[in-house]
Amino acid sequence: MVLRQRKGGKVENEKTPASSKTSTDDHDIKKKQKQERKITSEKHRRKKKATGRQVILFLFVFAGVVGSILYHFYRMYGPAIFLGAGYKDFSIEPYQWRKYLDDHDKTILLIGGPHRSGTTIIWKAICSHPMAVGFGDRFDTGADYSEGILFQDVYPAFGVGMEFRKNFAGAGIQKSRGEDDVKINSGGGLGQYALLPESYVHWTKDNHKGTLDDSKTLSRLMNRFAPHWDSNKKFDGGDGLKKAKVWVEKSPQNIVLSSYLEGIYNMPVQEDGSVGDTPKTLITKPVTKFLFLTRHPIANVLATDIFIQESMGGKRDFEVMLRNYIQMHKYAIEDSKELQSPFMWVKLEDFVNNPSETLKSIFSFLELPTEASIIDKVLQDVGTIKSNPNDKYFSQWCLQKAELHSDTISKYEDEITSLGLGYDLNLCQ
Repeated sequence: MVLRQRKGGKVENEKTPASSKTSTDDHDIKKKQKQERKITSEKHRRKKKATGRQVILFLFVFAGVVGSILYHFYRMYGPAIFLGAGYKDFSIEPYQWRKYLDDHDKTILLIGGPHRSGTTIIWKAICSHPMAVGFGDRFDTGADYSEGILFQDVYPAFGVGMEFRKNFAGAGIQKSRGEDDVKINSGGGLGQYALLPESYVHWTKDNHKGTLDDSKTLSRLMNRFAPHWDSNKKFDGGDGLKKAKVWVEKSPQNIVLSSYLEGIYNMPVQEDGSVGDTPKTLITKPVTKFLFLTRHPIANVLATDIFIQESMGGKRDFEVMLRNYIQMHKYAIEDSKELQSPFMWVKLEDFVNNPSETLKSIFSFLELPTEASIIDKVLQDVGTIKSNPNDKYFSQWCLQKAELHSDTISKYEDEITSLGLGYDLNLCQ
């Protein structure tokens, strides 16, 4: 509002022109908008900053969780979980292995038997002998129970629970190179693998002759296993191959692979890398020996059943497991008649009832020293040995299972008896 003098000397109030007011208002609005934009921009900046912090925190937490998981499995399975099973492989040629094995007084002991028959505890005992060496623990090998079948790539790893991952891609089992694939989504696992087609599960010098005509089969297996024997902590992480007289490989499935394994380790490789006349032709003295473990069929089947349920989340029919037990023993007995390598059967019951005498017999079989002081030290290393591991299964059988499965036992009693294992099937009298 401004003052203006009229004609005649009068002074009166006069309104500000509209254009002037509009200009002022526009200025105020722009100023306000600028302030609002500034406030909005500040809020957006703070929000963006907060979001960035959240993203960083999420990535940090995610990395921590993933790192913890990876570290957990690393502590279990060692470098192999990142580097693969072959990260320690040697690159020694087949003839070099043949010559080394021929020129040195070494024995490759192959332990096999039904799962839950004592293969692991007896493997530990033998490997505790000062002149024997095994693969080391799970961290060293990247394989459960340090079983060779789990980290080699020459023959299939049937019998290791593949039926419980049948819905995952790649769960089908494959034969070795040069042969047709075999899809066994539900038949290749623990407690039933011996019931697979014989040509697939029962490997011999005859039905898998093709791989025994290739000297690289020997070097592939030795180059995979030998580093684990050589780097065993028992010999301060080096020279285990030289210092040990007996090299031990334990896989329960060796009970159905003995003929084939004898063919590999005794392969007559020539200096030019070729293989001699036939896979059955062995060198003068085989480098292999076989130790077959067994256990009372009822106790073994029930122990396997519990292991499958509690450790693997599955279930197996009693009759299937009993037939599997019978079939794997039939294969082992059949093969042992043709083996040129020495072999020995050991009952878990004999070992737990008299471990000292059983180990003395095993060490004598391996031509290792059997002094009482050595055996005492071995048993000390092994630790507690349950004296009656079958008792709880026999009690369970008589209280619950016999009524359900006695007809099945009667059905297969003659076959079990014909195996010559000497086990009494009448437990509840």
